[in-house]
Amino acid sequence: MFEYFILGVFSISKKETRFHHLRYFLIFSITLSLILPLSTYRIDLELSDPKYEIEAINYNPVTSPNLNDENAAINPSNNSAIKETNLSIVNILFVVYFLGVSFFGLRLLVHLTRILYLFWTSKRVRHDNIVLLNCDTSSPFYFFLTGFFIPKNLEKEESKEIITHERIHASQYHSIDLILIELLSAVMWFNPLIWMFKNSVQLVHEYLADEGVLNTGTDKLRYQALLLNQIAEERLICLSSSFNHSLIKKRMIMMTKSKFNQGSKLRILALIPLATFLFLGVACVNGQNKTNTVTAVEPVRMNVLYVGVENPIKIAASGYDASDLSASIDNGTISGGNGEYVVKPKEPGSAIVTVSSNGKEIQKTPFRVKVVPDPIAAIKCKNDLKTSGGISKKELLEDKKITVLMRNFDFDLSFEVVSFIMSSTVPNSLTVREEISKSSDFSQQQIDLINSLIVNQKLMIEEINIKGSDGVKRKLSPMVFTIIE
Repeated sequence: MFEYFILGVFSISKKETRFHHLRYFLIFSITLSLILPLSTYRIDLELSDPKYEIEAINYNPVTSPNLNDENAAINPSNNSAIKETNLSIVNILFVVYFLGVSFFGLRLLVHLTRILYLFWTSKRVRHDNIVLLNCDTSSPFYFFLTGFFIPKNLEKEESKEIITHERIHASQYHSIDLILIELLSAVMWFNPLIWMFKNSVQLVHEYLADEGVLNTGTDKLRYQALLLNQIAEERLICLSSSFNHSLIKKRMIMMTKSKFNQGSKLRILALIPLATFLFLGVACVNGQNKTNTVTAVEPVRMNVLYVGVENPIKIAASGYDASDLSASIDNGTISGGNGEYVVKPKEPGSAIVTVSSNGKEIQKTPFRVKVVPDPIAAIKCKNDLKTSGGISKKELLEDKKITVLMRNFDFDLSFEVVSFIMSSTVPNSLTVREEISKSSDFSQQQIDLINSLIVNQKLMIEEINIKGSDGVKRKLSPMVFTIIE
């Protein structure tokens, strides 16, 4: 996008005759097109797309009973095959790119070697305080830090304008531009626009050199005739600022154009708002990419969070490494890292988990927060648990304690029985006998009470006070049993 924009603006401005401005514009534009995509500045557009909204869901492939092979989200073998296919395509593209870079890099090295060879084998001749290198080349040229290469068969009447032309290239350091563009061409050889940039830079160089020659008082018609004489020559070295150029017609037309006017200045000034809009466009794209980041914050065990309990959650965001993510919560504490966290809410209601990376917020995910439901109390009888109904004295005394447990709850919570009361009527009497225990175990008095019971007599276990690992104290529902033997 950047290259198209820059070349479009250049095509509007290249008919102007302030060639220095065009040269600086091209070099600056090439640099800008490389740097601007790296900008991290963004404008958040607050765009939303339903496909990127992820509900906080619970997915556990080990414990979910409704999953089968047909409903499996991802088949590991298929996933592996897809990764291998993608990897092979990437490898092929990398090899093709590497071969292209190698070819154009070798081509650049050959041209440099040829210039050095001509430099060492050419005959040196001093002319007007400069050193000319007479060599076996078809066209005169100048290259940075080496000198002016002049064909041996160059006619004397042409040498003055040609040398002046090449001195303009040298004084304005055009070779530096050419080295830069050749290096970029080798690295970005697959991009056709870089070759258009290259041709544009070379054309502007020739415009500048032609302008410099004409400013010395050289007759315009004579100089144009000299260009026509050189048109059939072949330019063999891409790194050189050569007197010959394939776009002779454009150069000759440019020599006849009038100089810069006020309208031209306005067109150049128009580049400022255009460049500003381009920068803002990049910022908006960065903001949109941020909005479209797919982020998943998923509880591992339940669809809600529970107060005082360590709720494990997993966090992932597309385009981010797990180690680069951080999380915070507005209700309670959160700890962990590398995609695996533990949340411990403080109060019931709701909690918002905020996912960030390097201080920048990525997404906020709300969760419901509930209090851990009350467990139940039961008497353990062999492989069964009884909470009411008929029971024998043998079963009551088998474990000699009450058991507290959670049913249909995925968290492993522990509960401590603080106290409970066991009561029953005394046989053949209306008197109620109550015995208390300060733990989950039956006290000796409670054991004596059980042994005194007869068939069909009621036994009540009530005022069951417990304390959970979440720190909450609870009173459980009473248990009522009927002695059957």
